[in-house]
This record gives sequence, C-alpha cells and structure tokens, in this order.
Amino acid sequence: MDAAISRKRSRLALDNDNDDADWTPPLPSPAADSAGDTLKRSRTQSELEELAVIPPDEAWTVDVAGILASNTLAAPPGSRLRPHSNADRHCSGSILVLCVQGNVQLHYDLLCSMLPQLYSLSPSLQALVLCRDPSSHVPSAAATLSLPLVQAVGHGYNHFVRLGLLHPLGGGEHPLDALVVVDGRARRRLVLPFGWGAGKHAVTPAGRIVQAHLASLLTSCVETLARE
Repeated sequence: MDAAISRKRSRLALDNDNDDADWTPPLPSPAADSAGDTLKRSRTQSELEELAVIPPDEAWTVDVAGILASNTLAAPPGSRLRPHSNADRHCSGSILVLCVQGNVQLHYDLLCSMLPQLYSLSPSLQALVLCRDPSSHVPSAAATLSLPLVQAVGHGYNHFVRLGLLHPLGGGEHPLDALVVVDGRARRRLVLPFGWGAGKHAVTPAGRIVQAHLASLLTSCVETLARE
C-alpha cells in the first residue's frame, strides 16, 4: 500500500515538473496592445499640441548678428551639392529659419522641400544650417542642394547654447536637432524638435503624421510672422 502511494506521488511530481517545463506565459490580448498604442498616440498628440508660435513678449532674443558673422561655407569642401542661398533678398527685418543639425538629417530634407512654399509666404526669408564644423559637415545623403553652413561653435561663442539647444550629453559642442524660426526682430518664435521631445517619433518609419504636423507648424509660423 505504502509503495503504491509512493509511486503515485512520484508520478504526480514528475507530471507537475513536465508541466512547469512546458509552461509559457500567456500572450497579451489584442485589446491590451490596442490600449497601449492608443496611449502612445495620445501622449504624442498631446506633446505635439503643446508646440506653437511663441508670443513676442515671451520669445528669447537671438544673436542674429553673431550668427551671420560666423564662419560660413556655401557647401562642404568637395561636395557636389548645389549651393543655395537667399542672401540677395534677405535684409534686416527678414525671417530666419535655422536648421540646427547634429546627427539627424530629416529636418534638413524637410526644410529644403518646403523652401518654395516658404518663399511664397516670405520672399526675403533666409534658411541656414547651424552645425558644429562646416568643413566636415554632411547635411544629408539625400540632399540635392546645400544651404549655407554656419559654424555654431567657435572661440568665445556657442550658438547652440544661446538657442537653448545644446545637447546635454554632447560634450558642449553638439546640438539637439531642430528647426528654429527667428522673426525680423531677432526673436526665437518657434522651435520644432526632431528626434527628441515632441518630435522624438518624427525620425521613425511611422513618423509621417508627426512630420506632417511639424511641417504645418513651420508653414503657419512663417505665415503669421509675415503678417506681423
């Protein structure tokens, strides 16, 4: 009797061990995945909705004279890109769009593709690239033209710092990628982040909605400033 009971207990133990070895955690339900995606979309939409044109009395003053006086190249040395500048039309009081560029290329391509539309809103608008070192900078592998490359870090100055776009882990010389719109009175009126903040998803394969929203903000900002 005792031997039979022992054999039964041993068999039960083995069966339980095998069940544990074959057990796998249950897969999350589709409803849970959908809820997570909805939450992510809601957060992204909420962050994007916070981006807006900055009122004049709340805007930072930008050292436009210092930026325009900094070392500038029409195109990287040895580049086959066609230099493009609107300097002949740009004058004091004109809008400035700065492509602050570190490692992200998307906002450069986006700005270049939007230039005809932006010029139609503000013919004297000037677009510049702010980069750490123009002599070694590569704007974009897909680019067909080169906007003027401005050296943002030099002896005694750092335009990334003054724009509030210095990367906290960049060793004091690398920026947070963004498009910045400066009005005719040298005030920073719009900052569109790419790869961080509200624009962290813009550089992902699923970031087309974010890109479209940022492009719309850029257009509406230039349109607003042109009317001021």
